[in-house]
Amino acid sequence: MAQIQLLIADDQVVTRSGLMAMTREAPGLDVAGVAQDAAGVLTAVDREDPDIVLLNLRKLTGDSFRHLVQLIGAHASIIVLCCHDSVVTLQDALRAKVAGFMDLEILQEDFASVITLVSRGCAVYLLPRDRLSDISTEYPTSSTSVAISSLTSRENDVLLLLAAGMTNKQIGSTLHIAENTVKKHVHRAMIKLSASNRVEAALLVSQHGPKR
Repeated sequence: MAQIQLLIADDQVVTRSGLMAMTREAPGLDVAGVAQDAAGVLTAVDREDPDIVLLNLRKLTGDSFRHLVQLIGAHASIIVLCCHDSVVTLQDALRAKVAGFMDLEILQEDFASVITLVSRGCAVYLLPRDRLSDISTEYPTSSTSVAISSLTSRENDVLLLLAAGMTNKQIGSTLHIAENTVKKHVHRAMIKLSASNRVEAALLVSQHGPKR
C-alpha cells in the first residue's frame, strides 16, 4: 500500500523537526517535503505533489490565509495546526473549508489516525470540548449510519472526553474509573460504531451524538 505523503509547513524549526519525527515514526506516513513560509509551501506543493499539507504558519491571517489555502487546496488536502500563539482561528479554517484543524499537543497515536481519516476524505477537527460546538453542521464527516444510540452513557462520556483531547489517564481521573476500564469502554464503543480507531469513534460521538 502506498504511503500517505505529507508536506510539513511550519515557520519554527523545533516544531518542524517534531512533526517530521512523528511522521516518520508512524506506519503508512512519509515526509514528502518541508516549508517554512507561504512561498515555500507553494513551491513544495508543485514540486513534491503531497497528499496532505500540515499547515502552521503563524503569521498568516485573514485574506492571506484563505488565498494560500485556495492555492494549496487545488492540489492537496490541508490540515491546519494550532498552538497557543496561532493567529488562524477555527472559524478561519471552517470558512476556508480545510480538511482538518487540530492542536499541536495531539498524541502520536492520534496524529496518525487523523492523517489517515483525512486521506479517506473525512473532515477532522480535534479541539477542546468547549469549542466543539463551533464546528458547523454544514461541514460533517463522511461517516454514515453510526450506531450512537447503542452506546452506554459511560461509553458516550468516555468518547466525548477523548474528543476533548484527554488521555486515558485523564479520562479515568475525571470519571473516577481505572485507566484499564477506560480502554475497555473505548474498545467496546469502537466495535459498536464500526470505527477503525479511537479517534474516529470519538469524532462520531462528538459530532453526531448527545452532549453531556
